[in-house]
Amino acid sequence: MLHDGELVPSVAVLSHHEQRDRLARYCPAALEAALVAGDPCFDRMLAGRPLRDAYRHRFGIRPEQRCVVVSSTWGGASLFGQHPSLVLRLARELPLDEYRIVVALHPNIWHGHSPWQVRMWLAECARAGVVVLPPEEGWRAALVAADVTIGDHGSVTFYSAALGTPVLLAAWPEETVDAASPIAALLRTAPRFDEHAALLEQLEDAIGDHSAARYADITELATSAPGESAALLRAEVYTRLELEEPAAPADSAAVPLPAVDVPTVGSQLVRLRLDEHGASAVRFPAAALDSIRDGILVTDSAEPDRRWLELAEVLVDDDRHDDPLAWIRPSLARLPGCLLGATRDRAGAWIVTGTDLPVVRWRGADDLGPVCAALVHAWLCADRSLRDLPELTRIRLGRRIEPIRLEVRAQD
Repeated sequence: MLHDGELVPSVAVLSHHEQRDRLARYCPAALEAALVAGDPCFDRMLAGRPLRDAYRHRFGIRPEQRCVVVSSTWGGASLFGQHPSLVLRLARELPLDEYRIVVALHPNIWHGHSPWQVRMWLAECARAGVVVLPPEEGWRAALVAADVTIGDHGSVTFYSAALGTPVLLAAWPEETVDAASPIAALLRTAPRFDEHAALLEQLEDAIGDHSAARYADITELATSAPGESAALLRAEVYTRLELEEPAAPADSAAVPLPAVDVPTVGSQLVRLRLDEHGASAVRFPAAALDSIRDGILVTDSAEPDRRWLELAEVLVDDDRHDDPLAWIRPSLARLPGCLLGATRDRAGAWIVTGTDLPVVRWRGADDLGPVCAALVHAWLCADRSLRDLPELTRIRLGRRIEPIRLEVRAQD
């Protein structure tokens, strides 16, 4: 702030009066330049709150899913510096149909190690369905969309808490921040991640135990002028330029809808339990698992990893075919360990069958082709005839329940 005893900035913009009080303690000579003008970044997130469902849709989050944002600032004491494998562990432990994981890393991580290196580090996570955000944009929309944030001492974690979202700290280096700052208070207050405990339980506890007022005394220090930053900053700029302000109001625009590539999980381990109404299923990405057991491995035809193709018990293709059996039969012939093949007919209905087996056809729940095919597999493994499949069945995936109407016929 000072150089040779002289004040350098013409204006020092602060977001809250609390910062002005600290400035008075640490550098009283800079008070004459201080301007409390709120936080334009936070204002844009507040403006985007009505668009929460639109943001969630862009991230591929279904209404019954929870969005877990993993945020890391840069440096060895950060979340990514302390727990580089945390994201993959989340993908391993959280059911696909119940959670969507979104990762936001500080730009210094991307540029300090190179975008290529970061993508390599997170490639396995992306194959497991994790949305890896670019450093430029997307993280603010993710915070509005989030149901819980796992973070550290970075500003993104504080923003998330200020939006009223539950937070869980995976790194809390109190020595790196001003002990009198709001972020230091949050580090002392927020629940902390236990690397030796199950992640699912910790996340559910963080969400279930949270109240909107939990951090209010801390997070209200994010801004002294919520929603007003754009107007305050514009007024100051035009005053400095000795120009008259435009008549139009200076509003904070909502953060943009993110342009996100939501990855497809090429291979899934489906753990399925048959019941009198149909089946309950839990899915995990095979790419994140240490071993494939206690489930049915369903692999997509677009899966690039040869091992998953060779281990597949069910092969799925999401394209539409004039003759689905003309795709299924040769595909199974090339994968002798695979019991079933599933694809769509020209009308969009799913078709599943195997060598010398009846054909099962169903409509509805278009995104659940892998699960329905796994249901047929489990039915066969229970030594039941496909002819006995109920015409109307139900599939439960976490909080989602889908009715499915099945038809069984002989192969042509």
